[in-house]
Amino acid sequence: MFHSTSALRASLAVSLLAVVAAWSGAQTVNGPEGRTLERALALLPQRATAIRLIDPDLAADPDAIRRLDAFLVRERDGRIRAVIYLNRRSSVVENAMRGRAIDIAILAAVIRHEQEHLRGADEQQARLAERDFFQGLMLAGHVPVDEAMAYLDVLRKHYRLREGP
Repeated sequence: MFHSTSALRASLAVSLLAVVAAWSGAQTVNGPEGRTLERALALLPQRATAIRLIDPDLAADPDAIRRLDAFLVRERDGRIRAVIYLNRRSSVVENAMRGRAIDIAILAAVIRHEQEHLRGADEQQARLAERDFFQGLMLAGHVPVDEAMAYLDVLRKHYRLREGP
């Protein structure tokens, strides 16, 4: 079973954070975190533009970052920076570091969600893409069906995912 999914997914309720700051906490990903990220990225249909892990304690607004698993940054001119930021201390990242297939898949789904926002998707569209992506991982055998179904059920109930308008 996955680890407190409703709590960790609830933290994505505000997935687009408009922050203008110098991210001294942004780093290229190496070591065990880099290997974990590579495993998640290998599941994606296309590579993310750029991904940075952020230590909330090094951010301008640590409390805001602690509430998120992943986010994007809007520049002063209104454009969205083509970088997906991951909260290094989030449950999603920490669970994925343990290496279980379900947790790696959840991290990949979170990244997929943010990729959709980079393409201009609203929250509902990004959630549907995340769900469809995760279902595909389950059908392809990347995650155990029982754990994947439980996670998909949480997405369905918590975010009230629906098709169409």
